[in-house]
Amino acid sequence: MEDLANIAISAALETGVSFVDVRIENSISTIIEMTDGITKRALSSHLKGAGIRAFVGGAWAFAQTTDMTPSGMRETGKSVAKLALATKHRVKESFEIHGPTYTDRVFFKPKKDFRDIPIEDKIHYTKTIDDQARVYDERVTNTRTVYGELWTNLYVVNSFGTSIYRENSLPRIVSVTTAKEGSNRQRAYRSFGTLGGFEKIEQERPQNIGTESAKKAIELLDSKAAKGGTYDVVMDPVLNGVMVHEAFGHACEADGFLAHATVLEDKLDMSVGPDHLNISDDPTIPEMRGSFEYDWEGTKTQKRCLVKDGILTELLHSLETASRLDMTTNGSARAQSFMDVPIPRMSNTFMEPGDWERDEIIAETKNGILLCNFNYGYTEPAKGQFMFQASHGYMIENGELGQMVRDVSLAGQILDILSKIDAVGNDFQLEAGTCGKNGQSVPDMSGGPHARIIEIPVGGM
Repeated sequence: MEDLANIAISAALETGVSFVDVRIENSISTIIEMTDGITKRALSSHLKGAGIRAFVGGAWAFAQTTDMTPSGMRETGKSVAKLALATKHRVKESFEIHGPTYTDRVFFKPKKDFRDIPIEDKIHYTKTIDDQARVYDERVTNTRTVYGELWTNLYVVNSFGTSIYRENSLPRIVSVTTAKEGSNRQRAYRSFGTLGGFEKIEQERPQNIGTESAKKAIELLDSKAAKGGTYDVVMDPVLNGVMVHEAFGHACEADGFLAHATVLEDKLDMSVGPDHLNISDDPTIPEMRGSFEYDWEGTKTQKRCLVKDGILTELLHSLETASRLDMTTNGSARAQSFMDVPIPRMSNTFMEPGDWERDEIIAETKNGILLCNFNYGYTEPAKGQFMFQASHGYMIENGELGQMVRDVSLAGQILDILSKIDAVGNDFQLEAGTCGKNGQSVPDMSGGPHARIIEIPVGGM
């Protein structure tokens, strides 16, 4: 595979461009979807091909091919180089690309390789989870269970001399349960995702996630609609992670700085929160869904301390953003597949734990609400505005948890919200997810500890 990449690189350089990179990907995926005990979808796919970029004087061109022959790679290399040269004189800003070089081979050996597990066993597991939710309570009216797995081999080679090979193995299970009592209908969503083989699916939580989902849906039937107002809000690790990822993390992606499309544009090395606030993005954490050793440009990854003691200290970079902003690249370029261009993305994004006990935070909250999990929301990184509806919550009265509530949302301007975080817990949890940006979806994780935001408006009924 590396030989094929070098053929494309040589052909492009001979045409006259200054930089070329090639990503050759071989991926195998399986998705099984079950609704109310009936298999709706069971499919496997095998995707293999190459994405080739050429660069000269500020102009990029990108091509993709599934013709993995020497002649096919040579012709694709030439054509993408010609396209870059044709657009060179039309760019608004001329710049050069620079970055470090790496040579490495990273192999992944799960205890139970997906490819060795019969499809019948995967369907049986999916049905077991769906059945857990269906039989949990007679008020359960609908269940949906999705099992997914992805195995990927990736070569990244560029004209600087980088040559990286790595493997990745990602399982995931999702359970969605709907319960109904009279006209009251509630839904709960639970998921598990990680880095590993089928052995991860055999752990206790993924083996019981259907029960977990159904239990929460039934509990929600006894919840009350929250009353809107101003509260001290305690976020659980899941909602905290959603806020940090969506409202703040996307604003730290350096392509937004180049496009003048982030509320943090003029905040680098400045305060964005209290001195007990620390936010990180770390793809080096072992066995996490958002972890990887090298990014999709072949740059070695590292922990990114986005906020240190309340100060915005680092951005998420690709080779281009680091070159144009005269900063150091940090392995943040990701692509959905070889058919997509790598762009700055998050990995495992979280608020660092603090000193408070979770029960201590609640005990010292007099008029508040504990918001848990996540239903839906929106963000606008250019303005820093966001709104997230929590899955559920609990009223806090004089330091004690009370009535379970639903239909409650947290909204505001992220820099204002961060400034009001007065207590950060010492617990920690990461939740598996999938992040979307520019039409690309990549696996990730987000989370943190329980944390309190003082005196903010909360939406309710």
